[in-house]
Amino acid sequence: MKITGIVAEYNPFHMGHELQLKKAKELSFADGTVVVMSGNYVQRGEPAIIDKFKRAESAVYGGADLVIELPMPFSCQNAEMFANGAISELKKLPVSALSFGCESTDTNLLKNIALMQLNPEFNNKIKKEIKKGLPYTKALSNVISSSLGEESSNAAIFPNNILAIEYIKSIMKNNLNWSLVPVKRIGKLHDDTSADGYYNSGASIRKEILNCGPEHIVSVPQNSRQQLSRFYQEHECFNSLENYLELLYYKIIELGPNRLNSIYEVTEGLNNKIYSNVFKYSSIDEYIMSLKSKRYTYSKLRRMLLNILLNITNYDIKYFMSTYKNNSYIKILAFNDVGKQIIKESRNKGTIVINRYSDYKKNHIDARKLQLFDLTAKATNIYNIPLKNKRLNEEHLLNAIHVKL
Repeated sequence: MKITGIVAEYNPFHMGHELQLKKAKELSFADGTVVVMSGNYVQRGEPAIIDKFKRAESAVYGGADLVIELPMPFSCQNAEMFANGAISELKKLPVSALSFGCESTDTNLLKNIALMQLNPEFNNKIKKEIKKGLPYTKALSNVISSSLGEESSNAAIFPNNILAIEYIKSIMKNNLNWSLVPVKRIGKLHDDTSADGYYNSGASIRKEILNCGPEHIVSVPQNSRQQLSRFYQEHECFNSLENYLELLYYKIIELGPNRLNSIYEVTEGLNNKIYSNVFKYSSIDEYIMSLKSKRYTYSKLRRMLLNILLNITNYDIKYFMSTYKNNSYIKILAFNDVGKQIIKESRNKGTIVINRYSDYKKNHIDARKLQLFDLTAKATNIYNIPLKNKRLNEEHLLNAIHVKL
């Protein structure tokens, strides 16, 4: 089988995602597609609007054959860590191509930027620019422009291109001989919150769902709308970081200024501001804006606060980064009959497949001693806190979904 991999979040699954899956399969002449998808928390630094199993099921109805989980903490960290985690997961499957949505489909341009960023001198040049008082995005643009020209520097700062470049870097570092299958992004830009078209951005769709519900949103396929409605009927709300403000304040108070420094990405100086601004704001957005500066972007601050909420420390990241490549299992979220064949091929390749909690024991893995599982289980329990009709330890209870089309 010729299998194409895709990295996604599907927060929620929308028409743009359905189009990308269709194009990826066509352009790569694939027999099947595998998606590695963020679990209950996403790279923007927030809980997904609905849970991972419902989003994965929507993806299979929308054209994916197999959806596996990108585990914590990689799913909610910076672009480089997110990409490295995703490519590490796809490596465990018989993948021969990677497709990604992007603003630029010139793979040579993207490869040249990736090669430049892999040069050890690149980070030194970025640091020199930042020392001039420039924000990271401007520093990045200046460094790339000076070496590769303005076209490359413009391409390097688009959100989807940034992730595409990180995927390519990870493919290069892992010496993977994968074809690259870019799919041109159409419709609204990544963070455009206006909702007046068929291919609206994820940000605008989430905003519309939170304000009005999913029933009449044309930019979301029917099954995805159904999954959104099911989640709301079950839990009486959609999820967002806004639901956790009081819990976040509690965590910040509990840690105090000194112990905040142990949380990943919290730097000395900012810890005091994070602590002193507690209770001053009644919305998460206002609280984040109070911390924002040239050095700390909105997205970075959101990821930082999520790390505080989930207690993801510098030690945790160091541990997971050093041990993650030894992890030989994949966690299945949803699949169809073609996905079943891909799972079979993956097992033949030596990959351990986890469909349900009992599969850990069956494969001689003690999940209770697995730090990756422990973090995911804890994070899922925290994800469920604002929801009605929740259950404790869902990671022990929920199984992969076989979608029979």
